[in-house]
Amino acid sequence: MKTALILDAGCDYHGAGGSLNHSYTALAVKILQEAGWQTMVTRVEDEWNREAEAERLKAADLVIVQTPIWSMAPPWQFKRWQDEIVCLPGLYTDDGRSHANPDVNYGRGGLLKGRYLLSTTWNAPLNAFTAPEEFFEGKGIDVVMLPVHKAMQFMGLTPLPTFMANDVV
Repeated sequence: MKTALILDAGCDYHGAGGSLNHSYTALAVKILQEAGWQTMVTRVEDEWNREAEAERLKAADLVIVQTPIWSMAPPWQFKRWQDEIVCLPGLYTDDGRSHANPDVNYGRGGLLKGRYLLSTTWNAPLNAFTAPEEFFEGKGIDVVMLPVHKAMQFMGLTPLPTFMANDVV
């Protein structure tokens, strides 16, 4: 049976309570379970155990980060989860470089073999990401999400195409 870990970063912010991201998390759980997957959910604003989270990551064939974007990044509660988990033993061997040639292969020591999906909610319109003359200069969603992508890839996970919901407010 395939296993998915969903990191629900829907957090209380200006009274919204993370309800849209919680709804997307519930929908992902429903769809995956109907397809025969085992699902695990971590709400990053709740209490969680670092070592248990690392074990859940190791067990996951798929990691979904379901997050709102505030100030061009996921909420600080997700960043806390990421900072406390990514560098735990068993998720990587080292940073991927060798003493013989330390200038190459940085970030390639990850031990995880699964895939990950970033699923994001934005108040920005799609055009803000795709049009060269707009705010994100046509560079797209993945440039904004690069730090999250690289943290996942550092552990060895392979990306799936990023999803974003726009104009959510």
